[in-house]
Amino acid sequence: MQGSAAPQEDLDELDLQLLHALQIQPRAPWSLLGQVLGVDPVTVARRWQRMRDAGTAWVDGYLSIGHEGAVRAHVEIITDGARLAEVSGVLAEDAEIMSLKQTSGSRDLIAIVIARDLGRLVDYVSERVSRIPGVRTTRIHVITAAPWEGSMWRLRALTPQQRARLQPPPPERPAVLASLTPVDQRIAVAIGQDGRMPLTELASAVGTSVATARRRLQLLTASRQLSLRCTVARPLSGSPVAAVYFASVPAEHLEAAAQALRTLPELRLCTITAGPYNLVLDVWLRALHDVHALETHIGRELHGLSLRIDERAVVLRTIKHVGRVLDKSGRSVRAVPMELDN
Repeated sequence: MQGSAAPQEDLDELDLQLLHALQIQPRAPWSLLGQVLGVDPVTVARRWQRMRDAGTAWVDGYLSIGHEGAVRAHVEIITDGARLAEVSGVLAEDAEIMSLKQTSGSRDLIAIVIARDLGRLVDYVSERVSRIPGVRTTRIHVITAAPWEGSMWRLRALTPQQRARLQPPPPERPAVLASLTPVDQRIAVAIGQDGRMPLTELASAVGTSVATARRRLQLLTASRQLSLRCTVARPLSGSPVAAVYFASVPAEHLEAAAQALRTLPELRLCTITAGPYNLVLDVWLRALHDVHALETHIGRELHGLSLRIDERAVVLRTIKHVGRVLDKSGRSVRAVPMELDN
């Protein structure tokens, strides 16, 4: 089991360079990674295996927000305080819960929920979440777009020359995926558990040939229907504090505000929502006082767009992160397959 017994450890410069490289090209071969980092490929593979076994870093994938056949929402959950840990433990095992955070402020938990459609989203929240003993109140914020996702966030460990060597060549023509097939759905579930799964294992897991698995995976990633990413345990990232901002901006400035926010190095996730706020921002910070410093910076830089941060919350603990159950130190313990019922 990942992260079950390995001690917390610091990451050295080579570790961080490897993780940055895998953020750029999550399925890069060891030979390429070794060339870029100037070390033997065996050393690179051994380093990765050590971090993966310790749960300090992992590669996974997920169907991007906005893909066909699914809706996502931020769900605020208020619990009876004495049963918070019990509620969190139950929710973490649900495939519908992509991410789950315990926060300060007016709600106890913030979840990102995925469902096949709006009707099933409502059913899941009202018939499942709201009926868990200890849950008092829920509130849904439907996500309509995600201008910035965690797969776009980068460490800053590589030189510009190293980054350029890892960038894949642009496609001759844009990849177009007409619709997701059942094989595509199964590939997404398998990659969600191990983003560097060898093609032979992937083909076996989804019940198809290696050639088909390779072709569909390439098409899914090239069309940006499937996001691959390398994630590092937040306490080891150099930004151990996480916060969530709930913001509002006039509709006519929404696109411009999203574009401006993309330049923030602290930004991990920016979603546009239909609810009392139309922007929800997840950020990673170096220290607690940066919660207010970044808010001040955002207010100053986007003053002309009338952006207003209505609420802010510090993340006290991340319980689940894009299908990964985490321990109290932020390390991956196990993956919960994000496979939804038809």
